[in-house]
Amino acid sequence: MENENKESKSNGMELLENVIKSNKENMEQNVKLQFAIEDHTTLLNDLKISLEDGQSINNESLVFFKLVQAKITELIANIPTQTEMVLSKETKDYLDSFVKDIKWKKKFIWSGIGVFVFAVLVLITAINFSTNWYKESIKAKSELRQDILNEIANEGKKIYNENEIKILNENTQVMQLWIRNNPKKAEDFLRFKDGYKASKENQ
Repeated sequence: MENENKESKSNGMELLENVIKSNKENMEQNVKLQFAIEDHTTLLNDLKISLEDGQSINNESLVFFKLVQAKITELIANIPTQTEMVLSKETKDYLDSFVKDIKWKKKFIWSGIGVFVFAVLVLITAINFSTNWYKESIKAKSELRQDILNEIANEGKKIYNENEIKILNENTQVMQLWIRNNPKKAEDFLRFKDGYKASKENQ
């Protein structure tokens, strides 16, 4: 029984210590919270003062703006819509001559543009005409050349390259010279030539 009493006393003391410890921690938290609330309150008061100052500045600005706007409206209302200008005779003469000069230059510019457009049209027409003439000329030359070739072919003649004819003449002269200088050897060649000619005629 005594053991139970001792045990319950020790449990009670432990519980009491825990409660005291918990109260101390709560007190510390409450102190921290109180400081935080005080800081927050100070910030709110500063913000309130700033807003009040800003509102005051805003009101002053609004009054100044309205004053400026009224002055501008009054100034615009006082500006005359028409201004009468008196020009001297020299100025009038100068302006008249200036207007005449501008008109003359305008006519000159338009005339120049007209001449330029006309020249471009003439150039295009000339290029077109010369191109067509050249094409027709080439076509006519080709047709004329073909007619001449057809006429030569109808006569049983042919056109040969001048260089080929020249080489053939040179070869013929060399061969005739060789035949004259080697009559004995030439007999075999002449016999071969006659045989070749005869076989060609038989074909």
